[in-house]
Amino acid sequence: MSTVFIISVCVVAVIGAAVGFFRKFTKTSFWGITVLITLLFERLIGSGVKKGSGGYGLAVILTAVIVLLLTSAVMLSVKHMLARAVNARIKLSEYQKYDERAENEELILNAVDSGDRREYKKQLRNGRKIKRSAGAWGVTDGVAGAISGCINALTGIATVIVLILLFADLSSIEKVRNIFSASLSSASWLGTGRCLALDLPLICAFAISLRIGYNGGISSVLCIVVVLGLTVGFGAAAWSIACSDACAGAVEALKNGILSKISGSLGGATDMVARILIALIIFLLSLVVLILIAVFLPKIFDKFRESAVFGAVDGVLGAILLCAVVVMLFIVFGGIAYTLNDLPFMAQFNTYAGYAHLGDGVYTFNPMESSFKGMPIRGWFN
Repeated sequence: MSTVFIISVCVVAVIGAAVGFFRKFTKTSFWGITVLITLLFERLIGSGVKKGSGGYGLAVILTAVIVLLLTSAVMLSVKHMLARAVNARIKLSEYQKYDERAENEELILNAVDSGDRREYKKQLRNGRKIKRSAGAWGVTDGVAGAISGCINALTGIATVIVLILLFADLSSIEKVRNIFSASLSSASWLGTGRCLALDLPLICAFAISLRIGYNGGISSVLCIVVVLGLTVGFGAAAWSIACSDACAGAVEALKNGILSKISGSLGGATDMVARILIALIIFLLSLVVLILIAVFLPKIFDKFRESAVFGAVDGVLGAILLCAVVVMLFIVFGGIAYTLNDLPFMAQFNTYAGYAHLGDGVYTFNPMESSFKGMPIRGWFN
C-alpha cells in the first residue's frame, strides 16, 4: 500500500511538473505556492498565540486571509513582470531574425514561381527552424512553471488524501476505517497529518475562492451571492408557506395518501415529512426564476469588463468578496458544529480541532460563537 502511494505521488508530481514546464509559469496557476506559504505562517502564528486568549479565532482567520491576499498579489506581480520580460525577449528575437525570415520567404516565393518543388520543400524546412525565442527568460518561465505545477499537483493530492483519511477516521463506517487503518495509525499521520487535517483543506478552500473570485470578478461574485441569497430566501419562503394554514389541506392529503403507507415507520414525524415534501415542491417551482436569473444576470455584468482598468479592479474586488463569503460560511458552519461539541459523535472531531490552528479558530474559538448558542439544532440530536 505504501509503495503504491509513493509511486502515485511521484507520478502526480512528475505530471504536474511537465504540464507546468510546457505551459510556462506565466500561464500556470500558483495556488499551491500560496497555500503552502499561508499554511506555514498559520502554523507559526498559531503556535505563537496561546489558544483561549481573547480574539484567538479572529487572529488566525485574519492571518490566513491576509497572508493569502499578500502572497497572491506578490505572485501575480511576479507573473506579470516575467510575462513582460518574455514578450520583450521574443520581440527582440523577431527583430534579430527579421532579415533571415524575409530571405527565407523570398526563396520560397522564387521556388513557387520557378516550379522547383525540391527547393520549395527545402526552404519550408528552413523556415520552420527560424523560430521566435524567449532566450533565458523563456527557460526561467519554463522552470518556474515546472516548480509551480509540481507544487500545485502535490498540494492537490495532499489535500485529497487528508480529506479521505479525515473522513475515514470520523466516519462510523467500520469497513472504511479498516481500509485506511494502517495509514491512520502511521507515525506521519499521527504527527504531521493530524495537525494539517483541518487547516490544509480550509486554506485550500480560501485560496480557490480567491482565484475564482479574481478570474470571475466582483460582477460574477455578486451574481453568485444574489443567486445564493435568493435560494435561501426561496427555501425559507417555501417552508413558511408549507407550515401555513394555506397548506393544511395539502398536508392532510399527503398524510392520508402517499404517506399513509409508511406512517407507521415515521411515527410522529408524519406531519413534518408532509410539510417538507410540500416545501420541496414549492421550492422546485421557484427554481425556474433562479435559473433565469443565474443565466442572464452574469451577461449583463460581462459587458462592463471590456475595460482593462475595470477588469483589474473588478478581479481584485471579486477575489476579496468571494473569499469573505467563503470565510463567513465556514465561520457559520464551525459555530453551528461547536454547539454539538459535547455529544459523543463529535469526540473525534474535537481531537482534530485541538491539533489545528485555523480549524480550531473556526470551530472552538469561533469569533461569532455567541450568535449560535440559542440555535435549536442541538435539540435534533436528543
